[in-house]
Amino acid sequence: MPCRYKKQRLRYILTLLKKQGSVKISSLVKVLDVTERTLRRDINDLVKTGHVRSCYGGAVYNHDNAFPLYENNSLYLHQNIIINQSKIEREISMNENNGKVYILGSFNTDLVYRLHRFPISGETTRALFSCCLPGGKGSNQAIASAQANARTYFTVKLGEDEFSTKAQHFLNGVGLEKLTIFTKSDAPTGSAVVMISEEAGDNVIVINPGANQEITSEEIISCYDEIGTANVFLTQMENNPDATAQAIKFAHAAGVMTILNPAPWRKEVTDLLRWTHILTPNLTEAEAIIGKAIRTPDDIRQAAEIMHQMGPQYILITLGKDGCWLFDGSTHQQFPAYPAVNIDTSGAGDAFNGALAARLACGENIANAIHYACVFAALAVEREGAANMPSHELVLKRLACTKY
Repeated sequence: MPCRYKKQRLRYILTLLKKQGSVKISSLVKVLDVTERTLRRDINDLVKTGHVRSCYGGAVYNHDNAFPLYENNSLYLHQNIIINQSKIEREISMNENNGKVYILGSFNTDLVYRLHRFPISGETTRALFSCCLPGGKGSNQAIASAQANARTYFTVKLGEDEFSTKAQHFLNGVGLEKLTIFTKSDAPTGSAVVMISEEAGDNVIVINPGANQEITSEEIISCYDEIGTANVFLTQMENNPDATAQAIKFAHAAGVMTILNPAPWRKEVTDLLRWTHILTPNLTEAEAIIGKAIRTPDDIRQAAEIMHQMGPQYILITLGKDGCWLFDGSTHQQFPAYPAVNIDTSGAGDAFNGALAARLACGENIANAIHYACVFAALAVEREGAANMPSHELVLKRLACTKY
């Protein structure tokens, strides 16, 4: 089993450690067909995540209380989207003192394909692995917020099809404080194709929003009472822009902290910036907002200042493996990414945004909330599936054992 790609090796070693408890470098050399020196480097990378400790001639797995969101972590939505209810029960104690996050967002059925590399135009390529998982930026962020210990209210619109039935079952089992589902009979439940490249360590996503684009003004108005009593309102751009604008304007007028994750990018984002307290673009979205390329730290600094002048109180640019960049109108600060074994990066931004909203709603200052969100995202990318989020306890454990 020659293993050319580092991320494939790391995933294989980590899976083996979870099953066996320990591994020997001498055995891995024979299976993976790489040098001992390469494997020692791989194990050192795993040690940095806190999951593994090295020992003479190999490594040992550090067991924790992680639980899979999906049965066997290889869920096929059309066959068995059943949540492992016995494992999803969160250990945290929810009460009225936990902050309230309101999320208007999307649900998509994610068709996920893991590849050696992204195909070029006109090329047909074979997937290493494929599955069908629950996703959508709003749904992912709501799960992250709930897992990060906030009372989470989520509003979504679905079609009236097989995926809608599965989605409702799924969303009712992920620990939300309240779930509001609107439906539309002549629109499909949203869907997305996610391609993950082993070589690039990154992903590309194509979305068919379906019913996510059909939320009406009357439906938004029916949610005003709950939006107005939230500590934080979080939304993205996978719903129709008019509904998104109506909701964020109301939240802002009601004195609720608003977070806009401008993904996927669409031109209507610029119309929402004046109603946004915290804007969380990645580099691609930041480039679209300011209309020019961002290549250097000076470019990031300038971009943050330009976006700040457009209305938001805080600009928080996510930088992937380089962490994130915060500008509050006077001070720039870069926060590091935390060590992680990248198993699936497709939900990293959603994990970050949901966790950030949760910790701000629970009273954390923005710097502490960002550190927490960075760790939360690092743990999330170590799991298969964009909606497969870590628990609050695991994040606190990683924060306690990671030093910078």
